[in-house]
Amino acid sequence: MAINAIRSLYFPKFRQLMVTHILICTGFWIQQIVIGWMVYEKTKSPLLTSLALAVDTIPILFGGFLGGVFVDRLNPKSCIIFVTGGQFFLVSILTTIMFLDIFSLWYIYIIIFFIGFTWAIYDPAKITLGMKLVDKNSISNIFGMWIAGFNIPRVLSTVLAGYLIVFLGTKYTLLLELLVIFLSFLSILLLKYEHNISKPENLKVDQIVNDVKQLFRTIRYDNLLTGFFLLSFIPILLLVPSTTGLLPVYASDILKLDARGLGFLQSSCGLGQIMGILIVGFAKQQYMGKYATLAIFGSACSAILFAFSEIFFLSIIFIILVNICIAIIHNATGYGMFSIIDERFRGRLAGLQVSSFGFFIFGTTFSGSIANVYGPSTSTISCMIIIMVISTIVIATHTKVYSEDLN
Repeated sequence: MAINAIRSLYFPKFRQLMVTHILICTGFWIQQIVIGWMVYEKTKSPLLTSLALAVDTIPILFGGFLGGVFVDRLNPKSCIIFVTGGQFFLVSILTTIMFLDIFSLWYIYIIIFFIGFTWAIYDPAKITLGMKLVDKNSISNIFGMWIAGFNIPRVLSTVLAGYLIVFLGTKYTLLLELLVIFLSFLSILLLKYEHNISKPENLKVDQIVNDVKQLFRTIRYDNLLTGFFLLSFIPILLLVPSTTGLLPVYASDILKLDARGLGFLQSSCGLGQIMGILIVGFAKQQYMGKYATLAIFGSACSAILFAFSEIFFLSIIFIILVNICIAIIHNATGYGMFSIIDERFRGRLAGLQVSSFGFFIFGTTFSGSIANVYGPSTSTISCMIIIMVISTIVIATHTKVYSEDLN
């Protein structure tokens, strides 16, 4: 069982891809601490802070599926090289503006928005490339590895970023992000991968439309696949925006912390998700539907406790529990969808899954608006009640998710 939890890491090329992934995610988490703290410090607005942390999901909403369509036809390694190069260029612009003291708050929204286009390509590219670097029996494990690679740097880099902000300032912290992104560029560049082109590279509009129709037709007529797909929206639409999306507000207003405290809260989120991955790694794959269902309701209850807490150490415990459940939901629904769907549609499904992250902007706008008027605690509790109602409806109409075992 212990080997199953990390079996994809037995493949050397996948290990190198994981190094790239961890470096890219390290840069992302440093950026989240810098942007979240700087915007809330200047505006004292939960809504504007939430939007700054989520504006990069707008391109993902509209371009995530197209990214999947392109990745299905292009070399996924080349796509990731483009992503790392593009992010380095955009973060360089933001850093230069800050050092020249011509910085305006609105520059953040514009630059982060364009960074979102790179994420629309990166996620389907990394999933597609990862599947080509491991054997069939290890495919289910790579979803856990992606989450682990996303959260391992979250545990350490967010704390480091918090301390750097306090002692050096935000612009020097961004220099660290630039260094990490450059290292990710070198890492993917050195990965040895030969791409076999099986589809034409020239895309036409009617091809893209047909790809969309085929995928939605496949999802629509499979009750189990539809159920997993709908449940996968829960963390994106309401759970994450109303908990981790409001962490700068909780840190500053509820728990009375500085940037270091925010770093520890984000670090705890990463620790919780790593723990969730380990739990799923030791679990039986055929019961993923049951795990996802229980995790959704467990996350809602833990988030409500977090909303009521005004004690730092209790808040740490509750946010860890929330993120354990988030990791289980992501891993279980991801495995459920990709193990059911035909291999021909995996790139497109990955693109659609990436596009679903674009709904994060709606969740942050909703939760941020409530927090602006009634405070973050009321916002979190309201969203958790909605989550439990929606999840109950989805499970009641797609009973196979909970009752049917996966092969």
